[in-house]
Amino acid sequence: MDLSAILAKITGIIFLVWTLFSIYKHVKQQQKINTAKQEVQSVSEQILNNILLYLWLAFMIVFSTGMIVNN
Repeated sequence: MDLSAILAKITGIIFLVWTLFSIYKHVKQQQKINTAKQEVQSVSEQILNNILLYLWLAFMIVFSTGMIVNN
């Protein structure tokens, strides 16, 4: 295995761990907000923010997994 493939796999692993940590942090933050009811957002704002966030996280999971598997 050449150096570029090894670096791509390492980068993919780092991206995957970072993404999974971001998901964990988001879930914990949402639980905290739901129990405290501190932040008030409109329903449309919540939907748009969540769609963008989840699409980005899904892309990062697929991208980082592809970097690990395909190289």
